[in-house]
Amino acid sequence: MDHGIAVELHFFLMSVLWGALVLLAYDQLRVIRRVIRHNTVAVAIQDVIFWIAASVFIFALIYVENSGMIRGFSIMGMAIGMILYHYILSDLIVTGLSRLIRLLLYPFNKLFKQLKKWAESFKILFAKIKARIRKAAAHKKGKND
Repeated sequence: MDHGIAVELHFFLMSVLWGALVLLAYDQLRVIRRVIRHNTVAVAIQDVIFWIAASVFIFALIYVENSGMIRGFSIMGMAIGMILYHYILSDLIVTGLSRLIRLLLYPFNKLFKQLKKWAESFKILFAKIKARIRKAAAHKKGKND
């Protein structure tokens, strides 16, 4: 195989890999969104920041690997990598990682809910004690007058 063609093939395959890696990184953001709910504004801000960072990453890789020349086949390679990753691995990774994180956080979630119940119970108890103290103070003040 001609050396020039081998270099171009290597660059194309690297482009496919880069496309898959960009979506893998985006899937990590999707996992975080599944575990911790976000509103629409937060999602939009995260997306803008992510895609700016991804474009800088892609430009840096193209600059290093291909002297900064953006070639049509490299963009096509990234698109192919994204499409392959999306249809082959994306759902498995997002679902699997989301379930794993929720499973690992389950004991902490239960503990947090129990602590919340206890805090509510103490709040009610202290409110009753405070009311009795006020009532006793008002009653004592009434006797002293």
